Amino acid sequence: MASTVNHETLRRLAVEVGEETVSSLLVVFSDELSRYSDELSETPSVLQVREISHAIKSSAASFGADELAELARECESRVKLGQESWVHAQLPRLTSMLDGTASQYKALAGQQNLFDS
Repeated sequence: MASTVNHETLRRLAVEVGEETVSSLLVVFSDELSRYSDELSETPSVLQVREISHAIKSSAASFGADELAELARECESRVKLGQESWVHAQLPRLTSMLDGTASQYKALAGQQNLFDS
């Protein structure tokens, strides 16, 4: 499951940092998501889930992965509320979304004319 890409967010980012830089950043972002997915697949503690969710929330929003950012925000919030069973039940969904989003953004980074549409 991938997160829908908010292309307008990516366009704004490209205006701020340049299109070539955005492509490089998309690779870094997708690698970061893959690393988080691996960490969440290894039976993380609730504290680890909170820390990872917090990091995902911020970076996903910056790159236009709005659905992923929202799920991460919800996971972080539920950890703070002590709803550990909900959080653990959502880990497969979060991991799946991380994997899909990482693949999607890595593919975007490889596109020649990312912003021509």
